[in-house]
Amino acid sequence: MDKKECTKCKKKKALTEFRSRGGDQKHLLKSYCNKCLKEEHREWCKRNPERVKKHRANEDTLHRRCVRRNIKVDEFFEALEKQSYTCKICYSAITIEHSAIDHNHHTGEFRGVLCKTCNRALGLFKDNPETLENAAVYLRNEGHYG
Repeated sequence: MDKKECTKCKKKKALTEFRSRGGDQKHLLKSYCNKCLKEEHREWCKRNPERVKKHRANEDTLHRRCVRRNIKVDEFFEALEKQSYTCKICYSAITIEHSAIDHNHHTGEFRGVLCKTCNRALGLFKDNPETLENAAVYLRNEGHYG
């Protein structure tokens, strides 16, 4: 198996751990591994919250997010209005820039609009209802602050 060294973490990793440069250079790989790129992006977002907020509120950005999830922008707004601009899980208020388009990872089916926190939580629990139920039982039995 071919390997490449990440210029940031200095670890040798499989080529599948690196993204293509894209454009005219699709045949070339980025110098940072996916993990380091993700961490670098996360740090940039923390340093530039206003730019992130402006970008996410942009109409073009919403359009791209909808295209990625195979829904129309109108469907997004219909769902958000039907939910009274609240998360379908925690019922907290949602703004467009702080929304997540939830979908089934196997079928791609659009499920609704969630706040980013609940959407991440579902992902961390691998969309597994039994695991989520076990977590709820655990919190009820061991204590919670809710």
